[in-house]
Amino acid sequence: MRQPEPMNAVAELRLFLDFAVPLCGADIAYKLRQWGHSREQAENWLRGEAERAGGSLGENGDVLQFSDGRPRSGRAQDRVVRTASELARGVAAAALLAQLEGKRGVEAFGGFYGVPAGPAEVDTARVQDGEDGAVGDAARGTCPVRKPAA
Repeated sequence: MRQPEPMNAVAELRLFLDFAVPLCGADIAYKLRQWGHSREQAENWLRGEAERAGGSLGENGDVLQFSDGRPRSGRAQDRVVRTASELARGVAAAALLAQLEGKRGVEAFGGFYGVPAGPAEVDTARVQDGEDGAVGDAARGTCPVRKPAA
């Protein structure tokens, strides 16, 4: 009996991001609330995280996109894991930053990550800021999530 063919790299990346971005978003939002950063400090920190992820993707993105399907170990495995982890944190940081700027979230790799639109918000791009702003909302459970496929 033959093993099924592995998913293509883009499908695997999307599946990983669907799982990892909400977790990273909740972790980042929690940390920002614990640190007690001002809105400006939070925006600067989130921007730095997103930029660092972009640099990591630019430097090591080939390991995520091109693979011969063989299992990796050692340095090669560490490079893949580190790049994927930094990418997920960067997308989550960008989604939280977008929420602080009054948007619902961001699109990355064909998926939307941010606050899902409710029935009354479908046509608007604004997030209702609570007392703590979008970071506070994210920490209370509306962290970046991928919009389900229709």
